[in-house]
Amino acid sequence: MQKLSFLDALRGYAILGVVLTHSTRSLQQLPDWLYHIGIQGSRGVQLFFIVSAFTLFYSLERYTVSRQIPLQDFYTKRFFRIAPMFYAALLFYLSFDLINQFIGVSTAYPDVTLSLLVSTLTFTNVLHPEWLFSLVPGGWSISNEFLFYACVPFLFKWIKTARQGIVWTTSTLVLSIVLHLLTEQSQPFMDVKSFAFYWFPNQLPIFLMGVTLYLVWRDQSWSVRTHYAMTFGSIALLIILGITPYDVYSAFPKHALFGLAFCLLALGLSGIRGRILNHPVVQYIGHISFSLYLVHFFVLDWVNHLFNETWTQQYNVTTVWMLTFLVTLVVSGVIASVTYRVIERPGIQFGRSIIRRRQEQQQRKQTA
Repeated sequence: MQKLSFLDALRGYAILGVVLTHSTRSLQQLPDWLYHIGIQGSRGVQLFFIVSAFTLFYSLERYTVSRQIPLQDFYTKRFFRIAPMFYAALLFYLSFDLINQFIGVSTAYPDVTLSLLVSTLTFTNVLHPEWLFSLVPGGWSISNEFLFYACVPFLFKWIKTARQGIVWTTSTLVLSIVLHLLTEQSQPFMDVKSFAFYWFPNQLPIFLMGVTLYLVWRDQSWSVRTHYAMTFGSIALLIILGITPYDVYSAFPKHALFGLAFCLLALGLSGIRGRILNHPVVQYIGHISFSLYLVHFFVLDWVNHLFNETWTQQYNVTTVWMLTFLVTLVVSGVIASVTYRVIERPGIQFGRSIIRRRQEQQQRKQTA
């Protein structure tokens, strides 16, 4: 697969936003305007979804001439891309929560129940509000990712042009708005207000934006000047969205506006060869972003436990916010660099070896 460096850069920006938003939520005493800007970083999850859908369709079109996906190979590859690190994180957080209770570190991890354990193991926790916040922090996004994988073979067969992508994206976005209006006064949506945001029908249009982004990128070409205009236009739009009040869910989903801005940013960066926005450091952060996403939660808990009281006495709240973000990012990055090499990459290689052995067996049967 041809290396598309701007995708790693986008993943880097996505995880920077996610770490920023969790660092912000731990400091409720921030000025309101700064707090609202900081928690907008949670939209980085939608950027992950867009990049994921783009990458999947890009790789499938390169290796699947007939648009018939070998399902066993596809799901084997996707499972071993995610599951080894995710299950390692699950084991860690189960033990980490016990250790924290013993030491007295404050955490917000849910209690272990059989239904929560099963839904976490099967990546289905986003299907029910009681399972929403899985035993792995941030597991709702990974559950949505797996549900999208289930849709990919059908979407890949049906969506072949940018126009079709736009129709599918618009249709699912309208459907998500209608579903929200129909369900907001009913159970279980009244009990868990945020479920309307996290559940799959509300996130599917974002994945489809990524599909449409790929098809537009594949079929269109622009001048370097146009790419720069797209980049700076998207940055301006993101700033405007960032300074507006944060809404978990509104009549027109704000995360969809962020999704459109992210698509414009991706198109802009795809044609810029400079190393400022496509910096190698940001690309590397994007390269290890999955591990970084999973480990930064416990790092943040310990940064707050060890340093928050001391920093609060020595610095103003804005400085504490910046220190919390930077220390969490650096420590998480170091740990993620190790887990990527020790867990993620071997898991990916193991999945590929299973596919390779299966293909070799099929070839031997055909020639026998």
